[in-house]
Amino acid sequence: MISNISTFTWITIAILSVIIAIILKVLKTRSKKDTFLILGLADSGKTSLFIKLIDGKQVQTHTSMKENEGYINLEENGEPLTKVPIHFVDVPGHEKLRFKFSDFTPITRGIIFLVDSSTCVKNVRSIAEYLYDIFSNKDVIKNNIPALIACNKSDMITALPPERIQTMLENEINQLRNTRTSALDHQDSSSGTDYVEFLGYENERFKFEHLENEIHFERCSVNKNEIMEIKSWVAEVYGGL
Repeated sequence: MISNISTFTWITIAILSVIIAIILKVLKTRSKKDTFLILGLADSGKTSLFIKLIDGKQVQTHTSMKENEGYINLEENGEPLTKVPIHFVDVPGHEKLRFKFSDFTPITRGIIFLVDSSTCVKNVRSIAEYLYDIFSNKDVIKNNIPALIACNKSDMITALPPERIQTMLENEINQLRNTRTSALDHQDSSSGTDYVEFLGYENERFKFEHLENEIHFERCSVNKNEIMEIKSWVAEVYGGL
């Protein structure tokens, strides 16, 4: 009887040890900040970029309703840019789904935000609102997550240069900041609404350089396979070889 109890005890201990090891591995994986988010409005080229990074192909895409994610070997002309595959998550740009980016910010290493530089004038308000939500996210602030604002479709005749897009977005975020903080001042403190982070410096017009996060603007064209700047930025942020 003693022998049977002893055997049962050791089997139980062995099973529990395996379960604990699995749980610790999962927790370690979830806490590892090795993910790059691909964000932006619908039709900005996010999914096309994701597919291009996977196999270099240009395909016709449709508005995504769920995330695309996977580990991708980052290469240029057959040469690896990082030691290990990079975890990319392409978050849907639909207005009702884009908030899901916050599910991944605890494990995010960097953010690639695509802007359609040929239509950004008419969409500047929506772009600014999305960027405001990103840069006021508690994990983005806490971890100083860097961001690349990739001005896509730069080959289009109506495309604006990154410098012009940056100025437009700074002006729009400045107005948006005033609106949001003013609304917060008039809210009932007992309403339970989450705190809205004030971006930039008080009493100064908003500039991306005022953020703690490193923000870069680059032109690109996913359609023309002009994405080397994106790859290089990811490799630099991740650590390269």
